[in-house]
Amino acid sequence: MPQPRPRRRSRRGCGNCKLRSVKCDETKPTCRACRTYGVACNYALTQPRLQASVERVMHMEIPPSLCYWPTENEYLLSRFQTQIAGTISVGRRLDVFRNDVVQLARSTPFLMHALTALVLLHDRQLETPSGLELSLAESNHWHRALVGFNRKLAQPYCPEDKGAMLSTATILWFLIFGDVKALTVEENWPLKSTPPSWLSVNGGKAEVWRSMPSSPTDSIAAVLSPVEVGPSYTGSLVQLDMSNVPPEFGRLYQLDTAYPSSADGSPYYTAAIGVARALYHDQSIIDIVLGFVACCSTMDSRFRSLLLARDARALLLLACWYAKIRGLGVWWMARRALLEGEAICFYLERHFPGNADIQKVMMHVRPCP
Repeated sequence: MPQPRPRRRSRRGCGNCKLRSVKCDETKPTCRACRTYGVACNYALTQPRLQASVERVMHMEIPPSLCYWPTENEYLLSRFQTQIAGTISVGRRLDVFRNDVVQLARSTPFLMHALTALVLLHDRQLETPSGLELSLAESNHWHRALVGFNRKLAQPYCPEDKGAMLSTATILWFLIFGDVKALTVEENWPLKSTPPSWLSVNGGKAEVWRSMPSSPTDSIAAVLSPVEVGPSYTGSLVQLDMSNVPPEFGRLYQLDTAYPSSADGSPYYTAAIGVARALYHDQSIIDIVLGFVACCSTMDSRFRSLLLARDARALLLLACWYAKIRGLGVWWMARRALLEGEAICFYLERHFPGNADIQKVMMHVRPCP
């Protein structure tokens, strides 16, 4: 029986298959073995051997964990939703910030820049000892948010813009309050005559609300309106146990009389009631934070003018608030509460040493040495 003739080995395979001693199926322009191995198929003798396949590199799938956020802005927005929103709001407002405001930011550049700047400020406060090293990215977002916001303010008002403007005004206030430039107590107001930026722009959100027409379909504007957040934060003696309030505090703000000053008659009244609740009654952390934010956002214009003039009783009320919030660990308020609160105490000690009631109240609000 004749023996079968041995099959003649093909010499037309690609060079890389020959180099690796594997069978080449001679498919052109790329054989299956080279495609599987991930190298460029090499039929020409002058082509470099075992080069990475361009086709394979371009078509390599990226794991979902690496491509979840298509842009850096989307990544920062997701961090605002999960990390930041819960530190500046609660309840219905928190839902609006996490959902409606974030969605609106995708189509409103100046709001997008404000939100991303707040996330970067948060990182700077937590990652650097002094919190002063402003990054180029954060500075850019700050600038573009302010420019876009001011440009929109200068244009004719449109009801559909109110939600974006109120959201941005709110975020800008948190940005300004959380950004403390001073390193030491002596560099802070009121020891320095220049008032803090947060106090100078404090009425901005209310001004936007008053000047812009409302749209009945704008759910954001309805929720972010600059009004008291609830009856427990308004200036009222209802449910305030005066037996827990030190007599010197009551005398300073006329809360110890049978007919205490009303909010219409005294510029201190609303702020004093809020401080008395926070300082001398048991309250949850969230109630304390909301009370402080309500005090700032609904501040009587007369009380604000007294603060700007460095009035002793007005400064003492702010120092009381700072004493209550400085140890809560809220990132955007802790540094200012510590430095500015201590500066107020120094100022009152130096300029009003003869006022016994002020000095007694200050004994309870000074930071421990």
